[in-house]
Amino acid sequence: MKSFYLMAPVLACSILLAAPNSDPSADSFFPYAVEKVTLDNGLDILIIEMPEFKDVLSYNTMVLAGGRSETEKGKTGFAHLFEHIMFQHSYKGEPGGYRAAINNLGAHNNGWTWYDITYYHPLTFTSKLGPQNDGMGAMGPGLLELEASRFMDLNYDEAIFKRETGAVMGEYRNNASNPGGALNEKRLGLMFPNHSYGHRVIGTYDDIVDMPQQYEYSKWFYDTYYRPNNCVIVVAGDIRKDEVVPLLREAFAAWEYQEVPPIDVADPPQTEEYRGEVEWDADVPPRISVAHKGPEYVTGSKASAVGQIISELVTSNSAPLYKKLRFVKGTASSLGMSGPDSFDRYVINLSARLYSGQYKERGAEYLKSVEADMVAGLDDLKSFASSPDAGHVLDMVKSKFKYDFLAELNSPAHVAQQLAWYYRFERDPDVIDKLMASVQALTPVDIENFAKEYFVASNRTVVTLTPKPKEGE
Repeated sequence: MKSFYLMAPVLACSILLAAPNSDPSADSFFPYAVEKVTLDNGLDILIIEMPEFKDVLSYNTMVLAGGRSETEKGKTGFAHLFEHIMFQHSYKGEPGGYRAAINNLGAHNNGWTWYDITYYHPLTFTSKLGPQNDGMGAMGPGLLELEASRFMDLNYDEAIFKRETGAVMGEYRNNASNPGGALNEKRLGLMFPNHSYGHRVIGTYDDIVDMPQQYEYSKWFYDTYYRPNNCVIVVAGDIRKDEVVPLLREAFAAWEYQEVPPIDVADPPQTEEYRGEVEWDADVPPRISVAHKGPEYVTGSKASAVGQIISELVTSNSAPLYKKLRFVKGTASSLGMSGPDSFDRYVINLSARLYSGQYKERGAEYLKSVEADMVAGLDDLKSFASSPDAGHVLDMVKSKFKYDFLAELNSPAHVAQQLAWYYRFERDPDVIDKLMASVQALTPVDIENFAKEYFVASNRTVVTLTPKPKEGE
């Protein structure tokens, strides 16, 4: 029987205790009470009181639109584009008005886009939430007024739109210098030929080239997806629910509910292994991606729980495959693995970066050898429960996941983002407790069953990236 590794003892450092005024139940994992309020227009508001962070306010808006929403041919990249445009809101008709006003609040203001969501997260002082006195008797906008203005009534003209599409093209070209992006694009296209996950969030090159001509379409996109019933506001920090909720009700009461069209994308079952190659026009280290589709993410399910921790069993410094490739055979310089991150079937991507010198010496045989070891490492999990130390290893992995998760909850911004990331799936304020309970309940047999179901050739996509041969080689 194969013996799995023994992990080093897990040390928990700087872990926050529950806030003095929070009242989570005795068996609750999440150390803060989450108060949920849903307005009549469908807007979900989550309040997390964290008074120990004096005068700190993390105000977050999650829009349930990302690359997945872009199902129309020729119209990719618009969710990411709006991450740009939302910061160019002409508040009260003044170009640059939003940016100037929020800078006056001393706010750190940013956002990001992923396949299912776009997330905006200004961070400032609690005292900046409401109207501000400019010191000369006039009142200026606070954070709440500014956020309500851009989400309910975004103001941008065609000149602003075209300028931001140019910024997106610049970002695309900058990313084009990253070999990992090209490998990722190839892999997604193979795995999701009929699904909107098949393109990168930033969009395809051709669509970005055409984007400046799509001003009218952009207005449709905003009007369709930036609706209260398609958004979640998470407010965390030195706040009081009884004080904040009435302000939010008043600010967003006029935001009109509108049905969001269902995202109808086809993802037919894969029946054979997909393979792809990328040649990079520079002398870069080769890379290999061995990817499988996981299940749809459902909080509390065994399969989703396994997806949360399986990377520890495969790519942590003590994992058998990592030690084999890095130290025993010395064939890979790094090893990584992604997990659940999307509404529909997510990708479990095992990736390795190889050595240029070995590739020049051994060529395709080198790639095949590493790929075979990667596949074998995943196959070993199909007999995980038969290992004599499987129970102990799994207990250590679960403990590490628990305390790593807690260690991330070290600020109002991080607490809000962790909650929002998982809340989006079922809109359940208790989602973190359910997630952790499902992970802690896993058994070695659950690991085996997951590997047997998903780590099979007919569910596999392998993509290699190698330097383009120079002329004469």
